[in-house]
Amino acid sequence: MHELSIASYLVESVVEQAQQIRAERVLAINLLIGDRAGIVDDSLRFSFELLAADTLVAGAALNIRRSPMRFRCDECHGEYIPRDGEFNCPDCTRIGQLIDDGATLQIESIEVET
Repeated sequence: MHELSIASYLVESVVEQAQQIRAERVLAINLLIGDRAGIVDDSLRFSFELLAADTLVAGAALNIRRSPMRFRCDECHGEYIPRDGEFNCPDCTRIGQLIDDGATLQIESIEVET
């Protein structure tokens, strides 16, 4: 369960940022997670709540936005998201170039109370 190590990183990073801006507490952490990052939302939330106790992030909402794998077709110049393991462009059937591998894990922002 690598969600525990990710939650540990989140708590440490966000507490550090909150302390730097002298926040009283963190209200929310907004994450961008790729569909292919292999992260189970419920496991991450559970681990986060466990590790956040007695810190500036205790009780903070963990808002997760998902990011899919995306391709750009060199033939028709459109972007598309592969469906059901089908990597061909839905318009011209050619296989495009990978532009987002869907493995992102990023803290987009934090909301704090000062």
